[in-house]
Amino acid sequence: MNRKVKTLSLIVLIAVSSSVNAQTTGAAVNPEKQETVYIKGIKFVDALLEKWIDEYSKTHPDVLLSIAGKDIREHAIEIVPSGILDDNALQTTVSFGKYAILPIAGKNNALNDELKRKKLNEKRIKELFFEKDIFAEDYEPDRKEKYDATVYSGNSSFSVSHSFAGHFGYEAGSLKGKKIAGDDIYLNSAVQKDVKGVSFNHLNYIFNIKSRHLNDGIALLPLNVKKEYAEVLNVQNLDETIALLENQEIDLIPVKELAFVLPEKVNPAVIQFLEWALSEGQDYIHPFGFLQLDTKTIARQQRKISALGTDLLANNNHTER
Repeated sequence: MNRKVKTLSLIVLIAVSSSVNAQTTGAAVNPEKQETVYIKGIKFVDALLEKWIDEYSKTHPDVLLSIAGKDIREHAIEIVPSGILDDNALQTTVSFGKYAILPIAGKNNALNDELKRKKLNEKRIKELFFEKDIFAEDYEPDRKEKYDATVYSGNSSFSVSHSFAGHFGYEAGSLKGKKIAGDDIYLNSAVQKDVKGVSFNHLNYIFNIKSRHLNDGIALLPLNVKKEYAEVLNVQNLDETIALLENQEIDLIPVKELAFVLPEKVNPAVIQFLEWALSEGQDYIHPFGFLQLDTKTIARQQRKISALGTDLLANNNHTER
């Protein structure tokens, strides 16, 4: 092989290697030509969102997923848990998963032993967590509290308190006890420190998503559910709990959808990401403590995304004319 042929072969090899490297790592992508998709997250979903951003960038180097700052909120996809805010009725939403809520206490709470004998049904949940309705027919103003417990709940706009209270027909303001500022992860700390404290939280805050077991110092309050359901909950394993709640609707356990609220204007990069979130992105739902949507709901959301793409294409063709 002469020198010219060797040189030409080397150039081709470098070009091919660079091309493959660009496809696998995105390193050769010009940042100025990248489409940016902004997403406004919410604290208990942030770990999943960060994983999505990391994985999506590996196969879509032409699109940059970025956490939205306050200054670009109106142009961003926003993650909103259903059951918390209902002011997005006029906006387009695409559901991508579910979250579940369980009642908790510290491991040393005496109420744990009391409730093993007489587990929480709906009536007892209301007596434990909510202020008595003074307009209710059975209201007794001088009635002694049935449970010697302090309820801890969050007071932020996106707190799990809204979903939990709404599931049982109350407003978050009707919850008894003390309000905790900041993220709902602090509800865990509150019940761990207070031997009379009770609360509730998302599965991915109650369980350690690495070990798949309950976080240290946390106990699940016993619920009055079917024996086979109770046996699964008593195992205290995140994956078994998720499997149970995906296959069975249990009245005492709130399960709500997570959705993207879309900006008024979407582009092909947004639609491409939504399609990925409902396909490859589903691989990360369970690992981060969330429930998957059923197949019919997934199909309905995919049709919604497809319709968005069709509308976008039609608008673009009209503009070009």
